[in-house]
Amino acid sequence: MSLVHVDRVEEDRFAVVTLDRPEKLNALNNELLGDLFGALDSLADDDAISAVIIRGSGGNFSAGYDVVAGYTAPTAYQDWRKLQSKIDLWEQIWKFPKPLIAAVEGHCLGGATMLVACCDLVIVAEDANVGWPSIPLGGGLLSPVSLWHIGMRKAKELSYIAGNSMTGVEAADLGWANQSVPTGEVEASAARMARRVGKTPLDLLYLKKTALNRVFDRQGFTEALRAGAEWDAISHTAESIDEVKAQMHELGFKGAIKHFTQA
Repeated sequence: MSLVHVDRVEEDRFAVVTLDRPEKLNALNNELLGDLFGALDSLADDDAISAVIIRGSGGNFSAGYDVVAGYTAPTAYQDWRKLQSKIDLWEQIWKFPKPLIAAVEGHCLGGATMLVACCDLVIVAEDANVGWPSIPLGGGLLSPVSLWHIGMRKAKELSYIAGNSMTGVEAADLGWANQSVPTGEVEASAARMARRVGKTPLDLLYLKKTALNRVFDRQGFTEALRAGAEWDAISHTAESIDEVKAQMHELGFKGAIKHFTQA
C-alpha cells in the first residue's frame, strides 16, 4: 500500500501529490520517500500536467525525518554517505522540471523544511508550525538552505535555539512562503495558484524554471544544500553530541525536548 497518493486535475493541468502517513504526522521514512519520488517520476514527463502540488494528509504537512527509522553510522564517512543520499533527494526536488507547489498546514518540521525550501512556490496556513529540531544533534543541515529564503539573521536564530519555529504568517512575511492564508484555505489557494501556473505554456515553464534556478545555483544555493551533509557528519563526531545523547537517555525523549526548549 502506497504512502503517497496522486490526484490528477487534467482540465486545469495540475496534479496533487499527498503524503499519506497521518498517524506519524507524515514523517519521512524510506518507504514514504520512495513513494514520493515514484509519484513525481510519473508526472515529470507527462505533458498533460504543468504543475504539481505537494501536501500532507491529516492536517499536517510532515514532521520531518522519521527518528524511529533513523540510523547510526559507525564512521564519519559512512554517516556522510547516508546523509548525502537524503540531500540527493532534495536536489531532485530542486531540479524537478515542472513547478512544485508546497501546500503547508499544521506541522512542517525538521527535514520537511528542506523539501519545502526546494519547491518553487509555497502556500502556508497562518497557524502552521514551521519548526526546527527540538534537540541539538546536527551542525548545519536546515538553516544554511533556509537562509536563502528568510535571510541570515532569522536563519541564525532558528539554528542556534533548539525547537525554534515560525508561524505561517511569519514564514510568508520573511519570504519562506509566497502566501499565508487562513486555516482550511491552503488546498484551495494552492489549486488556484496551480491553475494560473498551468495557463503558461509548458515549454515556457521549463525555460523559466531553469533560468531562475540557474541564477540561484550560481549564487551557491545547491552548494549550500549539498554541504549540509558534510556539516552534519562533522557535528555527529563532536563530544557534545555524546552529552546530548546522555541527556536523552537520562531524561527520556520528551524530557530532553523540554530541557532544550524551555526559556
